[in-house]
Amino acid sequence: MIITPAQLRAARGLLNWTRSELAKASGLSAETIKNIEHGTYMPQDTTIGAIVKAFSKNHIEFTDHDGVRRNTETVVIYQTKAGFRQFMDEVYEAASDPDARVGGDKPICVSNVDDRLFVESLGDYASVHVARMNKLKNIKILVLTSEENYYKAESSDYIEYRWIGHGGTGAVPFYVYGNKFAILTFREGKDPRVIVISSELVADAFRAQFNVLWKKTSYARKK
Repeated sequence: MIITPAQLRAARGLLNWTRSELAKASGLSAETIKNIEHGTYMPQDTTIGAIVKAFSKNHIEFTDHDGVRRNTETVVIYQTKAGFRQFMDEVYEAASDPDARVGGDKPICVSNVDDRLFVESLGDYASVHVARMNKLKNIKILVLTSEENYYKAESSDYIEYRWIGHGGTGAVPFYVYGNKFAILTFREGKDPRVIVISSELVADAFRAQFNVLWKKTSYARKK
């Protein structure tokens, strides 16, 4: 793949990034970025790969004919415990957004979760996550699950649990946070696997479905 100087400048422009910001995101030097944009340095494949990865994480992709565009619908898979921590970092970032607060347009919704699996997968990072979530103001995560799967992590007062009958709301846990929809699988003896779909349309559709079930739920778990 070849990235032209014009493409690189345009991609930075879409994110309003300085050369230093791109350098930090890609692990390259600001001088290297400048030389590519000035046409005085022809980047190697590893350099191009680092640049492409940095922009891809921010939903920017390079196209044919010197093009650049936003790609707001992407799929990312996390398959290790480190990846699971990264997923929870994304949830925290979404919870920090005003839209996720009580009364906001994008509450965080969770279906069929067993928090014991989260604690096991996160290890010591579970307490780190709970502590930072507790520091957020006016945040409430809504969780639908089965009563038998109910487990309240210590001090996680930002979570409201409800359940619908025996067996919960389905076999596969999912998260809706921000403009993302995530499917989670926990397999015995293996690391958790999270499939994250970045799509406002998909996230809004599952959030609406969740809200219908939430409003029909007559049971709420108390402390």
